Amino acid sequence: MAPRLALRALRYLASTHTHTPPNALALPLGARSARLASTQPKASNSPAPSSNPSPSSSVASPSVSSPASRQTPTDASASASTQAGPSKTADRLAIPPLSRPPGVPNPPTAIPKSWSQRKDELLDEERHKAKRKALSANGGKLWTAPPVLIREDRALYFPDISGKSLLSTPVHTTSLLANRTSLVTLLSTRISEEHVQSFISPVLEDWSHRPGFQLVQINHQDNPLKSMLLTFFLSSLKRTVPEERWGSYIVSSGAWSAYDVTGPLGIENKLLGYVFLVDHNLKVRWAGCGPATPKETEDLRTATAVLMRRMQETHGERSKAEQPA
Repeated sequence: MAPRLALRALRYLASTHTHTPPNALALPLGARSARLASTQPKASNSPAPSSNPSPSSSVASPSVSSPASRQTPTDASASASTQAGPSKTADRLAIPPLSRPPGVPNPPTAIPKSWSQRKDELLDEERHKAKRKALSANGGKLWTAPPVLIREDRALYFPDISGKSLLSTPVHTTSLLANRTSLVTLLSTRISEEHVQSFISPVLEDWSHRPGFQLVQINHQDNPLKSMLLTFFLSSLKRTVPEERWGSYIVSSGAWSAYDVTGPLGIENKLLGYVFLVDHNLKVRWAGCGPATPKETEDLRTATAVLMRRMQETHGERSKAEQPA
């Protein structure tokens, strides 16, 4: 019995020299191994601190570069693309000038087209693709107005648009625009009305009461429900329009032909307001759309003055030629 107790005592003394923590035997095997590993001293890869520390300096050592000063090729290309990004976006969003004279090549007529002609126009897929492309570009504004009048030999005719005036009489623009300088506006929404006003307000201050000048407003509603509602509110509409302009305010309903009206005039976005300066020969000499810029407003004002002066000179020469000798 004594030898066994002595053997156990020797084993116990041998186990006390392993420096195992007292609570390590109560842990699971994996946790116990991690606990023992954490108690071992870790080797450090950092160099030992020097006994003579160097003085601080604002100049970095050439052998060590800071992370901010290092730039990988990927970072360089990313920064270059960031710098070039705004210019490319600005080019994409730049609104082009009016590319062609708006209007139709032949003098307008009040005779309607046949059903077969209209059916061929509706099935033209290329025109529909061009329309969708124009709607998605530049936030809706389609062009910037020309700085000067369109030359008479290159100008095209304003198409015939029919409707009813606020006097409840049938009206065709072909007869209404003849022998006058006309400022024609196309609107269909409240936003388009604001666009139009941004163009025409200074011009009306100069010419609204001058002979030979007229403002023609065309309110177009292609939706049958909206068109019907507009007829119910004609009395309230009359209160917003001066009585002397009731005869030149046209309410037009139904869809306009893409070949005869919207296409030639460049009406690709129905939410915008459009302004056309038409001479006494029914030719479109200036056009604008969307909200007017200060330059566009001043250009329209100048173009109207030039066109009115030329018309007065032409009529003065005609009146002199018609006088008896």
